[in-house]
Amino acid sequence: MTPEALLDLFVLAPVGLVEVDEEGRVEVANLAARHLLTPFTRTGGLDDLFSSLGSVAPDLAARVRNYDSPRGVIVDSMELLAPGESRGVHLSLVKVAPGRIVAVASDAGSLARARGIVEKLEQRHRAIEGAVRDYAIYTTDADGVIDSWSGAAERLHHWGANDAVGRHMSKLVPEEVGEAHVKETLSQASRTGWCEEEGQRLRGDGTHFWATTVVTALRGADGLAIGFSIVTRDLSERKKLEDATRDDASSNTDYLTGASTRRAFFDVASSEVARARRYAQPLSVLLVAPDNFREISEAQGESFANEWLRTIAGVCRQESRNTDVVGRVGGEEFAVLLPSTELSGGLVLAERIRERMQRHVFSGEPQGVRSTLSVGVAEVTDDITTVDGLLAASAKAVERARQAGMNLVVGYDA
Repeated sequence: MTPEALLDLFVLAPVGLVEVDEEGRVEVANLAARHLLTPFTRTGGLDDLFSSLGSVAPDLAARVRNYDSPRGVIVDSMELLAPGESRGVHLSLVKVAPGRIVAVASDAGSLARARGIVEKLEQRHRAIEGAVRDYAIYTTDADGVIDSWSGAAERLHHWGANDAVGRHMSKLVPEEVGEAHVKETLSQASRTGWCEEEGQRLRGDGTHFWATTVVTALRGADGLAIGFSIVTRDLSERKKLEDATRDDASSNTDYLTGASTRRAFFDVASSEVARARRYAQPLSVLLVAPDNFREISEAQGESFANEWLRTIAGVCRQESRNTDVVGRVGGEEFAVLLPSTELSGGLVLAERIRERMQRHVFSGEPQGVRSTLSVGVAEVTDDITTVDGLLAASAKAVERARQAGMNLVVGYDA
Protein backbone atom coordinates (compact mmCIF):
# COMPACT_ATOMS: atom_id res chain seq x y z
CA MET A 1 0.00 0.00 0.00
CA THR A 2 1.39 3.42 -0.96
CA PRO A 3 2.01 6.14 1.64
CA GLU A 4 -0.80 8.16 0.06
CA ALA A 5 -3.24 5.25 0.49
CA LEU A 6 -2.14 4.77 4.10
CA LEU A 7 -2.74 8.45 4.77
CA ASP A 8 -6.22 8.27 3.22
CA LEU A 9 -7.00 5.19 5.34
CA PHE A 10 -5.90 6.99 8.50
CA VAL A 11 -7.91 10.11 7.76
CA LEU A 12 -11.09 8.45 6.52
CA ALA A 13 -11.22 5.41 8.83
CA PRO A 14 -14.63 5.01 10.57
CA VAL A 15 -12.85 4.47 13.91
CA GLY A 16 -10.96 7.13 15.79
CA LEU A 17 -7.16 6.88 15.62
CA VAL A 18 -4.90 9.03 17.79
CA GLU A 19 -1.11 8.78 18.13
CA VAL A 20 0.25 10.02 21.46
CA ASP A 21 3.50 9.80 23.38
CA GLU A 22 3.80 8.28 26.84
CA GLU A 23 2.81 11.58 28.43
CA GLY A 24 -0.44 11.70 26.46
CA ARG A 25 0.58 14.52 24.11
CA VAL A 26 -1.32 14.13 20.82
CA GLU A 27 0.85 14.02 17.73
CA VAL A 28 -1.90 13.30 15.19
CA ALA A 29 -5.63 12.44 15.31
CA ASN A 30 -8.05 11.68 12.51
CA LEU A 31 -11.49 13.21 12.03
CA ALA A 32 -13.36 10.26 13.55
CA ALA A 33 -11.29 10.53 16.75
CA ARG A 34 -12.10 14.20 17.19
CA HIS A 35 -15.78 13.55 16.50
CA LEU A 36 -15.98 10.65 18.98
CA LEU A 37 -13.77 11.93 21.80
CA THR A 38 -14.43 15.69 21.91
CA PRO A 39 -17.75 15.30 23.86
CA PHE A 40 -15.77 13.61 26.67
CA THR A 41 -13.02 16.21 26.99
CA ARG A 42 -12.83 18.99 29.55
CA THR A 43 -11.61 21.64 27.14
CA GLY A 44 -13.15 20.56 23.86
CA GLY A 45 -9.72 19.85 22.41
CA LEU A 46 -7.36 16.88 22.06
CA ASP A 47 -3.93 18.41 22.70
CA ASP A 48 -3.32 16.16 25.73
CA LEU A 49 -5.39 12.96 25.57
CA PHE A 50 -4.88 11.86 29.17
CA SER A 51 -5.70 15.28 30.62
CA SER A 52 -8.61 15.86 28.22
CA LEU A 53 -10.26 12.56 29.19
CA GLY A 54 -9.48 12.95 32.88
CA SER A 55 -13.15 13.31 33.90
CA VAL A 56 -14.20 9.98 32.36
CA ALA A 57 -10.92 8.00 32.40
CA PRO A 58 -8.69 9.45 35.14
CA ASP A 59 -6.27 6.51 35.29
CA LEU A 60 -5.04 6.44 31.68
CA ALA A 61 -1.68 8.05 32.48
CA ALA A 62 -1.10 5.64 35.39
CA ARG A 63 -1.88 2.64 33.21
CA VAL A 64 0.61 3.78 30.60
CA ARG A 65 3.34 4.41 33.22
CA ASN A 66 2.81 0.95 34.75
CA TYR A 67 2.93 -0.88 31.42
CA ASP A 68 6.45 -2.32 31.12
CA SER A 69 6.31 -4.26 27.83
CA PRO A 70 7.79 -2.63 24.71
CA ARG A 71 4.53 -3.17 22.83
CA GLY A 72 1.04 -4.58 23.43
CA VAL A 73 -2.50 -3.68 24.53
CA ILE A 74 -2.54 -1.36 27.54
CA VAL A 75 -6.29 -0.73 27.68
CA ASP A 76 -8.81 -2.97 25.94
CA SER A 77 -12.24 -1.49 25.07
CA MET A 78 -12.67 0.81 28.06
CA GLU A 79 -16.24 2.09 28.06
CA LEU A 80 -16.62 5.86 28.17
CA LEU A 81 -19.95 7.53 28.89
CA ALA A 82 -20.08 11.22 29.72
CA PRO A 83 -22.76 12.47 32.16
CA GLY A 84 -25.91 13.34 30.24
CA GLU A 85 -24.62 11.81 27.02
CA SER A 86 -26.52 9.01 25.30
CA ARG A 87 -23.69 8.10 22.94
CA GLY A 88 -20.91 5.96 24.33
CA VAL A 89 -17.38 5.17 23.13
CA HIS A 90 -15.04 2.23 23.52
CA LEU A 91 -11.42 3.31 23.94
CA SER A 92 -8.33 1.10 23.57
CA LEU A 93 -4.67 2.02 24.03
CA VAL A 94 -2.06 0.04 22.11
CA LYS A 95 1.68 0.48 22.59
CA VAL A 96 3.17 0.03 19.13
CA ALA A 97 6.77 0.95 20.02
CA PRO A 98 8.66 2.54 22.92
CA GLY A 99 7.34 6.07 23.32
CA ARG A 100 4.56 5.57 20.73
CA ILE A 101 0.96 4.78 21.68
CA VAL A 102 -2.09 4.58 19.44
CA ALA A 103 -5.53 5.24 20.92
CA VAL A 104 -8.42 3.56 19.08
CA ALA A 105 -11.93 4.93 19.68
CA SER A 106 -15.11 3.30 18.34
CA ASP A 107 -18.75 4.26 18.66
CA ALA A 108 -20.42 1.92 21.17
CA GLY A 109 -23.92 2.99 20.21
CA SER A 110 -26.59 4.31 22.56
CA LEU A 111 -25.14 2.89 25.75
CA ALA A 112 -27.19 4.99 28.15
CA ARG A 113 -30.42 4.12 26.38
CA ALA A 114 -29.47 0.46 26.23
CA ARG A 115 -28.59 0.44 29.90
CA GLY A 116 -31.94 1.98 30.73
CA ILE A 117 -33.75 -0.68 28.74
CA VAL A 118 -31.72 -3.45 30.36
CA GLU A 119 -32.34 -2.06 33.82
CA LYS A 120 -36.06 -1.78 33.11
CA LEU A 121 -36.16 -5.38 31.88
CA GLU A 122 -34.24 -6.54 34.93
CA GLN A 123 -36.68 -4.72 37.22
CA ARG A 124 -39.61 -6.27 35.37
CA HIS A 125 -38.01 -9.71 35.67
CA ARG A 126 -37.42 -9.22 39.40
CA ALA A 127 -41.03 -8.06 39.82
CA ILE A 128 -42.32 -11.16 38.06
CA GLU A 129 -40.11 -13.41 40.18
CA GLY A 130 -41.32 -11.66 43.32
CA ALA A 131 -44.97 -12.06 42.37
CA VAL A 132 -45.06 -15.73 41.38
CA ARG A 133 -45.40 -18.33 44.08
CA ASP A 134 -46.21 -21.58 42.28
CA TYR A 135 -43.44 -21.38 39.66
CA ALA A 136 -39.70 -22.04 39.69
CA ILE A 137 -37.59 -20.30 37.04
CA TYR A 138 -33.94 -21.17 36.40
CA THR A 139 -31.46 -21.90 33.61
CA THR A 140 -28.87 -24.57 32.91
CA ASP A 141 -25.92 -24.99 30.60
CA ALA A 142 -26.03 -27.37 27.64
CA ASP A 143 -25.33 -30.35 29.92
CA GLY A 144 -28.13 -29.56 32.37
CA VAL A 145 -25.95 -28.02 35.10
CA ILE A 146 -27.80 -25.18 36.83
CA ASP A 147 -26.12 -21.81 36.16
CA SER A 148 -28.79 -19.36 37.39
CA TRP A 149 -31.36 -19.72 40.16
CA SER A 150 -34.18 -17.27 40.80
CA GLY A 151 -35.93 -16.31 43.99
CA ALA A 152 -39.03 -18.02 42.61
CA ALA A 153 -37.07 -21.26 42.24
CA GLU A 154 -35.79 -20.92 45.79
CA ARG A 155 -39.32 -20.53 47.16
CA LEU A 156 -40.65 -23.56 45.29
CA HIS A 157 -37.75 -25.98 45.72
CA HIS A 158 -36.58 -24.66 49.13
CA TRP A 159 -33.00 -24.51 47.85
CA GLY A 160 -30.87 -21.39 47.98
CA ALA A 161 -28.81 -20.30 45.00
CA ASN A 162 -25.60 -21.49 46.67
CA ASP A 163 -27.09 -24.99 46.98
CA ALA A 164 -28.52 -25.13 43.46
CA VAL A 165 -26.03 -23.44 41.13
CA GLY A 166 -23.42 -25.89 39.91
CA ARG A 167 -25.62 -28.95 40.47
CA HIS A 168 -27.17 -31.01 37.69
CA MET A 169 -30.93 -30.46 37.39
CA SER A 170 -31.46 -34.21 37.90
CA LYS A 171 -31.00 -33.43 41.62
CA LEU A 172 -34.43 -31.80 41.46
CA VAL A 173 -36.24 -35.04 40.56
CA PRO A 174 -36.75 -38.16 42.71
CA GLU A 175 -34.07 -40.82 42.43
CA GLU A 176 -36.46 -43.27 40.79
CA VAL A 177 -37.02 -40.82 37.91
CA GLY A 178 -33.30 -40.71 37.28
CA GLU A 179 -30.70 -38.68 35.45
CA ALA A 180 -31.30 -40.59 32.20
CA HIS A 181 -34.88 -39.28 32.06
CA VAL A 182 -33.70 -35.70 32.60
CA LYS A 183 -31.10 -36.05 29.84
CA GLU A 184 -33.79 -37.36 27.47
CA THR A 185 -35.94 -34.34 28.32
CA LEU A 186 -33.06 -31.98 27.49
CA SER A 187 -32.34 -33.91 24.30
CA GLN A 188 -35.99 -33.58 23.24
CA ALA A 189 -35.96 -29.83 23.91
CA SER A 190 -32.70 -29.49 21.99
CA ARG A 191 -34.20 -31.25 18.97
CA THR A 192 -37.61 -29.57 18.89
CA GLY A 193 -37.07 -26.25 20.71
CA TRP A 194 -39.04 -27.09 23.84
CA CYS A 195 -40.81 -29.92 25.61
CA GLU A 196 -43.13 -30.39 28.54
CA GLU A 197 -43.53 -33.08 31.16
CA GLU A 198 -45.54 -33.68 34.30
CA GLY A 199 -44.36 -35.59 37.35
CA GLN A 200 -42.73 -35.51 40.79
CA ARG A 201 -40.14 -32.91 41.78
CA LEU A 202 -37.98 -32.60 44.92
CA ARG A 203 -37.68 -29.92 47.56
CA GLY A 204 -34.57 -29.28 49.58
CA ASP A 205 -35.96 -31.16 52.58
CA GLY A 206 -36.52 -34.30 50.48
CA THR A 207 -40.30 -33.97 50.14
CA HIS A 208 -41.98 -34.45 46.76
CA PHE A 209 -44.47 -32.25 44.92
CA TRP A 210 -46.37 -32.78 41.66
CA ALA A 211 -45.42 -30.33 38.91
CA THR A 212 -45.42 -29.60 35.22
CA THR A 213 -42.09 -28.53 33.73
CA VAL A 214 -41.44 -26.72 30.44
CA VAL A 215 -37.88 -26.91 29.11
CA THR A 216 -36.93 -24.42 26.37
CA ALA A 217 -33.66 -24.59 24.44
CA LEU A 218 -31.43 -21.50 24.36
CA ARG A 219 -29.53 -21.48 21.07
CA GLY A 220 -26.29 -19.92 19.95
CA ALA A 221 -25.57 -18.24 16.62
CA ASP A 222 -24.94 -21.65 15.05
CA GLY A 223 -28.39 -22.89 16.06
CA LEU A 224 -27.08 -25.40 18.59
CA ALA A 225 -28.41 -25.52 22.15
CA ILE A 226 -26.07 -23.65 24.52
CA GLY A 227 -28.34 -24.00 27.53
CA PHE A 228 -31.92 -24.36 28.69
CA SER A 229 -34.55 -22.23 30.39
CA ILE A 230 -36.65 -24.19 32.88
CA VAL A 231 -40.07 -23.23 34.26
CA THR A 232 -41.63 -25.60 36.80
CA ARG A 233 -45.16 -25.08 38.10
CA ASP A 234 -46.39 -26.60 41.35
CA LEU A 235 -49.56 -28.61 40.66
CA SER A 236 -49.87 -30.19 44.11
CA GLU A 237 -53.31 -28.75 44.84
CA ARG A 238 -54.66 -29.70 41.43
CA LYS A 239 -53.28 -33.21 41.84
CA LYS A 240 -54.94 -33.56 45.24
CA LEU A 241 -58.25 -32.39 43.77
CA GLU A 242 -57.97 -34.80 40.84
CA ASP A 243 -57.13 -37.68 43.16
CA ALA A 244 -60.04 -36.81 45.43
CA THR A 245 -62.34 -36.53 42.43
CA ARG A 246 -61.17 -39.90 41.19
CA ASP A 247 -61.65 -41.50 44.60
CA ASP A 248 -65.17 -40.06 44.88
CA ALA A 249 -66.00 -40.46 41.21
CA SER A 250 -69.59 -40.92 40.28
CA SER A 251 -70.80 -42.79 37.24
CA ASN A 252 -70.24 -39.59 35.23
CA THR A 253 -66.45 -39.57 35.66
CA ASP A 254 -63.95 -42.01 34.21
CA TYR A 255 -62.04 -43.49 37.15
CA LEU A 256 -58.65 -43.53 35.39
CA THR A 257 -58.46 -40.20 33.56
CA GLY A 258 -60.97 -37.92 35.28
CA ALA A 259 -62.68 -37.25 31.94
CA SER A 260 -66.42 -37.65 31.50
CA THR A 261 -67.63 -41.17 30.82
CA ARG A 262 -69.01 -42.00 27.40
CA ARG A 263 -72.58 -41.90 28.71
CA ALA A 264 -72.10 -38.54 30.45
CA PHE A 265 -70.41 -37.11 27.35
CA PHE A 266 -73.29 -38.24 25.12
CA ASP A 267 -75.86 -36.73 27.51
CA VAL A 268 -74.24 -33.29 27.37
CA ALA A 269 -73.32 -33.52 23.68
CA SER A 270 -76.86 -34.46 22.65
CA SER A 271 -78.24 -31.38 24.38
CA GLU A 272 -75.58 -29.14 22.86
CA VAL A 273 -76.15 -30.49 19.34
CA ALA A 274 -79.89 -29.89 19.69
CA ARG A 275 -79.26 -26.33 20.92
CA ALA A 276 -76.78 -25.63 18.10
CA ARG A 277 -79.30 -26.74 15.47
CA ARG A 278 -82.16 -24.86 17.08
CA TYR A 279 -80.31 -21.54 17.20
CA ALA A 280 -78.14 -22.08 14.10
CA GLN A 281 -74.96 -21.96 16.17
CA PRO A 282 -71.70 -23.72 15.25
CA LEU A 283 -70.51 -26.78 17.20
CA SER A 284 -67.48 -28.97 16.65
CA VAL A 285 -66.09 -32.20 18.10
CA LEU A 286 -62.50 -33.44 18.29
CA LEU A 287 -61.73 -37.14 18.35
CA VAL A 288 -58.30 -37.58 19.94
CA ALA A 289 -56.65 -40.96 19.32
CA PRO A 290 -53.12 -42.01 20.39
CA ASP A 291 -51.01 -43.49 17.60
CA ASN A 292 -49.98 -47.15 17.86
CA PHE A 293 -51.44 -47.27 21.35
CA ARG A 294 -51.80 -51.02 21.68
CA GLU A 295 -48.37 -51.84 20.23
CA ILE A 296 -46.59 -49.32 22.45
CA SER A 297 -48.63 -50.32 25.50
CA GLU A 298 -47.75 -53.98 25.04
CA ALA A 299 -44.08 -53.07 24.78
CA GLN A 300 -44.00 -50.57 27.68
CA GLY A 301 -46.55 -52.05 30.06
CA GLU A 302 -49.86 -51.14 31.66
CA SER A 303 -48.43 -48.43 33.93
CA PHE A 304 -47.10 -46.50 30.94
CA ALA A 305 -50.39 -46.96 29.05
CA ASN A 306 -52.40 -45.60 31.98
CA GLU A 307 -50.10 -42.62 32.37
CA TRP A 308 -50.39 -41.92 28.65
CA LEU A 309 -54.21 -41.88 28.87
CA ARG A 310 -54.19 -39.66 31.95
CA THR A 311 -51.84 -37.24 30.22
CA ILE A 312 -54.01 -37.03 27.09
CA ALA A 313 -57.06 -36.25 29.21
CA GLY A 314 -55.10 -33.67 31.22
CA VAL A 315 -53.77 -31.90 28.14
CA CYS A 316 -57.24 -31.83 26.55
CA ARG A 317 -58.68 -30.25 29.70
CA GLN A 318 -55.88 -27.71 30.06
CA GLU A 319 -56.12 -26.53 26.46
CA SER A 320 -59.95 -26.42 26.40
CA ARG A 321 -62.31 -23.76 27.71
CA ASN A 322 -64.48 -24.19 30.79
CA THR A 323 -67.50 -24.58 28.50
CA ASP A 324 -65.92 -27.46 26.56
CA VAL A 325 -66.45 -31.09 27.59
CA VAL A 326 -63.74 -33.76 27.52
CA GLY A 327 -64.98 -37.35 27.49
CA ARG A 328 -63.42 -40.78 27.25
CA VAL A 329 -65.53 -42.29 24.49
CA GLY A 330 -63.49 -45.42 23.81
CA GLY A 331 -60.77 -47.55 25.33
CA GLU A 332 -58.05 -45.11 24.30
CA GLU A 333 -60.05 -42.44 22.47
CA PHE A 334 -61.16 -39.07 23.83
CA ALA A 335 -63.66 -36.59 22.44
CA VAL A 336 -63.74 -32.86 23.09
CA LEU A 337 -67.08 -31.10 22.61
CA LEU A 338 -66.70 -27.46 21.50
CA PRO A 339 -69.94 -25.45 21.70
CA SER A 340 -70.13 -22.25 19.59
CA THR A 341 -67.01 -23.31 17.66
CA GLU A 342 -66.63 -23.68 13.92
CA LEU A 343 -64.44 -26.32 12.27
CA SER A 344 -61.56 -23.83 11.90
CA GLY A 345 -61.53 -23.17 15.64
CA GLY A 346 -61.60 -26.89 16.35
CA LEU A 347 -58.59 -27.40 14.09
CA VAL A 348 -56.63 -24.75 16.01
CA LEU A 349 -57.37 -26.39 19.37
CA ALA A 350 -56.62 -29.86 17.98
CA GLU A 351 -53.22 -28.67 16.76
CA ARG A 352 -52.37 -27.27 20.21
CA ILE A 353 -53.25 -30.59 21.83
CA ARG A 354 -51.28 -32.58 19.25
CA GLU A 355 -48.26 -30.29 19.61
CA ARG A 356 -48.19 -30.52 23.41
CA MET A 357 -48.43 -34.30 23.38
CA GLN A 358 -45.67 -34.57 20.78
CA ARG A 359 -43.34 -32.65 23.10
CA HIS A 360 -44.40 -34.41 26.30
CA VAL A 361 -41.78 -36.59 27.98
CA PHE A 362 -42.95 -39.33 30.34
CA SER A 363 -41.13 -40.43 33.48
CA GLY A 364 -39.08 -43.49 32.68
CA GLU A 365 -39.92 -43.33 28.97
CA PRO A 366 -37.24 -45.17 26.96
CA GLN A 367 -35.35 -43.05 24.48
CA GLY A 368 -36.91 -43.05 21.03
CA VAL A 369 -40.49 -43.82 22.09
CA ARG A 370 -42.80 -41.04 20.95
CA SER A 371 -46.41 -41.09 22.07
CA THR A 372 -48.14 -38.99 19.41
CA LEU A 373 -51.77 -38.31 18.54
CA SER A 374 -53.94 -38.32 15.46
CA VAL A 375 -56.89 -35.94 15.83
CA GLY A 376 -60.02 -35.73 13.70
CA VAL A 377 -62.30 -32.69 13.74
CA ALA A 378 -65.91 -32.49 12.56
CA GLU A 379 -68.68 -29.92 12.91
CA VAL A 380 -72.47 -29.90 12.83
CA THR A 381 -73.78 -29.47 9.28
CA ASP A 382 -77.01 -30.16 7.42
CA ASP A 383 -75.74 -33.72 6.95
CA ILE A 384 -74.20 -34.24 10.42
CA THR A 385 -76.92 -33.67 12.97
CA THR A 386 -76.24 -36.12 15.83
CA VAL A 387 -73.46 -36.96 18.30
CA ASP A 388 -73.01 -40.35 16.60
CA GLY A 389 -72.67 -38.55 13.28
CA LEU A 390 -70.06 -36.17 14.65
CA LEU A 391 -67.99 -38.99 16.14
CA ALA A 392 -68.28 -41.05 12.97
CA ALA A 393 -67.12 -38.13 10.83
CA SER A 394 -64.22 -37.32 13.16
CA ALA A 395 -63.27 -41.03 13.22
CA LYS A 396 -62.98 -40.92 9.41
CA ALA A 397 -60.73 -37.87 9.76
CA VAL A 398 -58.58 -39.76 12.29
CA GLU A 399 -58.24 -42.63 9.83
CA ARG A 400 -57.10 -40.22 7.13
CA ALA A 401 -54.53 -38.77 9.53
CA ARG A 402 -53.16 -42.23 10.21
CA GLN A 403 -53.03 -43.10 6.53
CA ALA A 404 -51.06 -39.89 5.97
CA GLY A 405 -48.42 -40.88 8.51
CA MET A 406 -49.99 -40.20 11.94
CA ASN A 407 -49.21 -37.36 14.37
CA LEU A 408 -51.57 -35.14 12.35
CA VAL A 409 -54.76 -33.11 12.66
CA VAL A 410 -57.34 -33.63 9.90
CA GLY A 411 -60.73 -31.96 9.49
CA TYR A 412 -63.64 -33.97 8.11
CA ASP A 413 -64.52 -33.09 4.55
CA ALA A 414 -67.27 -35.18 3.00
